[in-house]
Amino acid sequence: MFEWLRTFWHGRILFLARGEQLARFVNLVSRDGIILYHTQKSERGMRAQIKLADFRRLRKAARQTRTRVHIVAKYGWPFVAARWWRRKGLLLGILIIASVLTILSQLVLSISVSGNKNLMTPEVLERAENLGLKTWVYSKKLNLNGIAKTLQEQLPDAAWIGIERHGTNIEIKVSEKIRPSIPNEAGNLVASRTGIVKEIMVIEGMPMVHEGETVRAGQVLIKSPGNNKSTSKGTPPVSVARGFVRGRVWYSAEAQIPLVEDKVEESGRVATGRGIKFGSRVIMLTVQNSPFDKSRQEEIIQSLMLWRNWRFPVECIRVNHIELRNLHIERSDDEARQLAEQAARAEVRKKITLGVPIVLETVKVLSNNSDTERVRVEVETYEDLAVYANP
Repeated sequence: MFEWLRTFWHGRILFLARGEQLARFVNLVSRDGIILYHTQKSERGMRAQIKLADFRRLRKAARQTRTRVHIVAKYGWPFVAARWWRRKGLLLGILIIASVLTILSQLVLSISVSGNKNLMTPEVLERAENLGLKTWVYSKKLNLNGIAKTLQEQLPDAAWIGIERHGTNIEIKVSEKIRPSIPNEAGNLVASRTGIVKEIMVIEGMPMVHEGETVRAGQVLIKSPGNNKSTSKGTPPVSVARGFVRGRVWYSAEAQIPLVEDKVEESGRVATGRGIKFGSRVIMLTVQNSPFDKSRQEEIIQSLMLWRNWRFPVECIRVNHIELRNLHIERSDDEARQLAEQAARAEVRKKITLGVPIVLETVKVLSNNSDTERVRVEVETYEDLAVYANP
């Protein structure tokens, strides 16, 4: 390979030599230190290859032997460079296009919002723009995590906001708080969960609860200052309540782990087979069958899209044969209790809105069976309870 690269870099010329003294011509060329490659004799004369730098040195031997030399082909980097140099305008255009595409790939060209139903997309985009997230800015200079956290604080109805970068597109993913469906309560702020009120701040409206009171999901917290009845179907109320109600909320989950367990798990060994697919027919080129006694298959199909929705009829398929093994596990009481605690904690965290701080966590061992360990995890959080009701 390196020899081919060296040949391509220096450049070579394929020539045809004609004359009556070809043998003497070759001897004179060799005497001058010129190397001929792939020499072939034919009815028309002699064909050979020579380095670009040595081609001019053939004149002396050709003149002495009255040999005519004709160039048949040229190849190598010097000729490619000369050809592109004659097309400087085209080369400059390609460089300009490549530079523009490189710069544009680092900019934010579009911003989309997904997952929102009650939150208006223009409002989310406007608040994001005030925080610096807008089009035609360098995406690498944006603190997407910080912007997402600030947006979540500014939008009370948002339970979680995440921002992802997909090339030149920025996607704002919104997970809204679950609003209780309560007729004739449009415009009022109601409790999203059961909890104890610890802080109330009313911006507009009338508070219906006080600090220290226990509220249930759907209970009105701040009443709208105006008439809540709509004039027609789909028409928003005259005014809405505004404010914040924060309080303590409890979550719990249980998990149990047996002391003795037989299960099937992956061993970590994988045999990969590759093949091609024509419609419903599959032809495996390597590893047709699983080499393991027990395994599961994972198929990955890769297709080539040539133009829009038109795909190449032949697809590449990769089959991963993942080895499975039977595992007998015997745990001590402490190990089973620790695993049950981890499982219960992971389950309870799924119920908590992302970003909500945990104030207190309590772990209780409930196991009365000698064969298993059962653990209950109770978590206390401090979060915003007030959401707008769905009429």
